[in-house]
Amino acid sequence: MKGFFNMAIDSLLDNRLRSTLTILIIATGITSLVSIQTAIEGLSQTVEKSFGRMGAHCFTISSLEEEHEHFARAISWSDVRQFVRRYDSKAVVSINSSIIMQQVSAGSVISDPTVTVTATDEHHLRLGLASLASGRNFSSREIEGSSDLCIIGDNIARRLFSGNDPLGHTLRVGAVEYLVTGVMEREGALFGIGTDNTVLIPLGPARTRLLSSDAGYSLDIMPVGEESAFEQAWERAVVVMKLIRGLRPQDDANFAISRSDSIMRELDALKGKLSIAALVIGLITLLGASVGLMNILLVSVKERTCEIGIRKALGAKPRTIAMQFLAEAVLIGQIGCALGLFMGLLFGNLVAKLLGCAFALPWRWLGLSVLICIVVSILSGYLPARRASLLDPIEALRWE
Repeated sequence: MKGFFNMAIDSLLDNRLRSTLTILIIATGITSLVSIQTAIEGLSQTVEKSFGRMGAHCFTISSLEEEHEHFARAISWSDVRQFVRRYDSKAVVSINSSIIMQQVSAGSVISDPTVTVTATDEHHLRLGLASLASGRNFSSREIEGSSDLCIIGDNIARRLFSGNDPLGHTLRVGAVEYLVTGVMEREGALFGIGTDNTVLIPLGPARTRLLSSDAGYSLDIMPVGEESAFEQAWERAVVVMKLIRGLRPQDDANFAISRSDSIMRELDALKGKLSIAALVIGLITLLGASVGLMNILLVSVKERTCEIGIRKALGAKPRTIAMQFLAEAVLIGQIGCALGLFMGLLFGNLVAKLLGCAFALPWRWLGLSVLICIVVSILSGYLPARRASLLDPIEALRWE
């Protein structure tokens, strides 16, 4: 076998231009396949991590977007308070209200105007919506009282306090100064969304100092107990909120309710479609490469007819001749595959990096790419190899 590949290398060196073009075509197909799959894998890992903070069995009730056909008034403070009192399923319920595009400052240092200020309660961290790197959570007394406290994201801590410990220091949100009691762990961001640029403040003080009277609120709910109780808790939450907002149980909801596992299912479905599209693009490119590879080998058979005739006259078996040409085809395919894998991982992770996603190695697709290249190489080399093996040595020697 080693001798076959040594001869294959010599043949490639003798036909550098054609071999290089075919290798590049194969590499292009593999690059398109692997780069798309790598970017998808990085995006998927980041999204799964983001939603994984809430767990697979949480859901959120929030106001409808204005462009929604059933748009109604935002979920009010009265709505969420009534919900907490009337919701009788065993669950952890967190109330939130977010104000985006804020600037915060500490001394003379000012943040970018992209900070999300979220007024919330002590259950926000219990739901896993964020985790602390240092400091402590709010207490129930601080949520209901008038304490001007805050928990900040990692980017804010780095930007405003230059790597120093921010605990015990203050930062300004609007006209109010808040004492930093905690710093959230660095988690990265997806499309600019994440906890690293977030400031959490207690809900009670925020309602009197920062939020308007018509501010909208949302509810994050995590049912406690057996997994089978999740559907009951979900249905009960829908019914309770409908009654609070003056709807009958059979009416369409005038609020949004979403669950993390359904979002993950939608993501998986989208991921599957993108993977199929990438596979089709790669296969189409490899089809063109296979035609080019077959053409190179057929030309090689014609140019080396005399060589084949001499080898057969010296006793070389048809199988040996065929294996030589198949070795050339496989070698070209695997060189193109290796180049394509390298470029695909490079481009895919570069795109993932630009999107703020994690580094990824799609092992399944890497293995599939190698397998596809082997199959394409063998199929492309079969006809030239068969033609070479069937040459009559006497007829072949007449080409000399």
